[in-house]
Amino acid sequence: MPQSNSAECFAVLEAVFNSELEARLAYLALKPDEALKVKGLRISSSLKGRRIFFKVACRRGLMSLAYTLVDYLSQLKMIQEASSRLEEAKCP
Repeated sequence: MPQSNSAECFAVLEAVFNSELEARLAYLALKPDEALKVKGLRISSSLKGRRIFFKVACRRGLMSLAYTLVDYLSQLKMIQEASSRLEEAKCP
């Protein structure tokens, strides 16, 4: 039985970073994504210390929600790897 597009799926993603600075950099890097207007998709985020909370509401189906979360996780991993490389490159 096909699912109705009117069903809304929700997810909360919490990312914890090593430092508040790293969390703030990731938060600011991803914040513009919330301004994108995609029909049936709402995203909001908040920053609390070393944690970023992403709230996602999706009326586009479960797979669309899953792809959105995978996209955010990929971006978070890339930001974390870049931050680690910058930390390693610091001069003493």
